[in-house]
Amino acid sequence: MNGFPQTDSSRNNPLQLDPINPEEFQRLRPIAFWSCVLSFIVDIALGVTAFINCIRTESFVGFSYSVHTFMDSMCTGFVSWHLRGSTIADSQRRDTLACCVIGALFIGSFLAIESRAIQSMISPPTVRPDRTVVIYSFIHIIVFTVLSIIKIRISKKIRSKSLKFDTLNSIIGIIMVLPLIIWDRVVFINKVTHLDDLIQALMALFLFVAGGKLILDSITIMNTEYERKIREGKVKKMLEETDEDAIVLSGIKATNYDIGT
Repeated sequence: MNGFPQTDSSRNNPLQLDPINPEEFQRLRPIAFWSCVLSFIVDIALGVTAFINCIRTESFVGFSYSVHTFMDSMCTGFVSWHLRGSTIADSQRRDTLACCVIGALFIGSFLAIESRAIQSMISPPTVRPDRTVVIYSFIHIIVFTVLSIIKIRISKKIRSKSLKFDTLNSIIGIIMVLPLIIWDRVVFINKVTHLDDLIQALMALFLFVAGGKLILDSITIMNTEYERKIREGKVKKMLEETDEDAIVLSGIKATNYDIGT
């Protein structure tokens, strides 16, 4: 492609990618950043609404959703920090750190949601979702469907792993609110009163697996980068010592030449 034949190394290493276009990166980064800011604001607003509604109705309907939105807002905050990197290299370094933190938040979400979902499955709630639950669920689905499409497309362009997993977290949130909308609209769901808790438990397990993978991958990348810097430092030190030896030898040869003449 592009008139150049592929080398054996490029065939054997499919992970090698073309460098990111700086102009495209600078053009798409503000769009991704403000998408994250909007996600953060909507997450906080809907999460507070869901939590207050749980207190008002004295039930745990929507409680797991409120926990997830708070965790999602924290993930989005770290992604926003990553997108504020001054250069591509700085942004990529922040991307690795953000992925590590997001992985920890995923595991935290798993612990909070899974424990609440299992408890609710053992003792199914008698309170059904009210109009408030349906309203904030519809708002969540509409807003985050649009934002997810924007963020997933940009994450592929600027190769942001943390932005991609933040989008995945938003999609999980969409899946979690669906049972709250169709709870009283599909006949067979009324027979399985804890269907929403079952879906939330499965999504929490997925968050646990994704979070663990993110942490392990991030640590591996950081260790590889650290080892690379150590090797580069050793090579640089060896080159400096070689240059110093060459200068000393040239000085000795010049002195000998002067004495001989």
